[in-house]
Amino acid sequence: MPSTTAHVARPALVRGPHTVDAARIREDILARNPDHPQREAIRKALGNLPGTRRYLAPYEEVTAARDTARRKDDTFDTVRRTALEAATAALADAGLTPADVDCVVVSSATADKVPGLGTHLLNDLGLRPGTRIRSLTQAACAGGALALVLAEEHLARHPDHTVLVLVGEFLSALYQDTDRTLEDQIYKALWGDAVAATLVAARPLGTAPALRIDHTWEHTLPHTVQRYRKHTDERGDHFASTRDSLRSVTDLAPALLDWLDRHADGPLAFGLLHPGGPAILTRLAKALGVDEDFVRHSRDVLHEEGNLGGATVFSVLDRTHRTPPRPGDQGLLFGLGPGVTAAALLVTWT
Repeated sequence: MPSTTAHVARPALVRGPHTVDAARIREDILARNPDHPQREAIRKALGNLPGTRRYLAPYEEVTAARDTARRKDDTFDTVRRTALEAATAALADAGLTPADVDCVVVSSATADKVPGLGTHLLNDLGLRPGTRIRSLTQAACAGGALALVLAEEHLARHPDHTVLVLVGEFLSALYQDTDRTLEDQIYKALWGDAVAATLVAARPLGTAPALRIDHTWEHTLPHTVQRYRKHTDERGDHFASTRDSLRSVTDLAPALLDWLDRHADGPLAFGLLHPGGPAILTRLAKALGVDEDFVRHSRDVLHEEGNLGGATVFSVLDRTHRTPPRPGDQGLLFGLGPGVTAAALLVTWT
């Protein structure tokens, strides 16, 4: 086992304050598409996505028509404001101040403007001018795992530093009534919103339990750029995918399992997983050969909060803190995003 290079503190999350029943979303989508040729397929697919979703804006506002500029500005301003709240809470929980932060790693595929979210966070939070900023604007659902990989790599070179990781998505802002394919309707019923922040350092921060990062892994499937993508037209940003996206975990499994065989210290005890949706989570569990308890926090987040993009793994981690593994247990943190790109971390509960 390599020497310890990074410890991840318990994250602070700001979840969308507007809770919406998935049944309401389903019935609204069906009402908006009375003559859709796949209406029954939509009804069945959305019926398999029960629970609730957490939005950063009221449902009526999410589904309302907006021009491109207003949608972009509203999305960025909301994530920016919520990022300050999450980062402030994370620092307070760790007993640190903005002056203690040496590097910020930010991931957001929805709050993508120039200057970026990281630069605004430096100003809003009052970080030192010399604070290093690392931004991921295209990692999307893999952003949580990749941000932690970047934090660990930074600490390997600067072990005395403290890294603030901030991951936030306003996925419901991608709602477009004109997107009408079956896949489009599924994503409308699956999205949720959240911003998460945590501190990563080469030393444990405080006395609370933490994750120790043992190994990291990244893998991109060649020629799969169409499986998940965001595109922009005169109506604004849209998210799209193909049915081939369902195969992504299966296609990644050989490389992931090979890495685990070489580095895992025996059977894994817990999972912090975000492969996208419930069906792909089931496929990942099968590929890993783990039981339902291993994925229960991931499934609960999807059921109660929705697909939160890169912030999902931090909501799963927050739930794991409530019912913690045993000290010394090793687990897997995994994120899957466009590209198709995956990132994973072998972690130990300390």
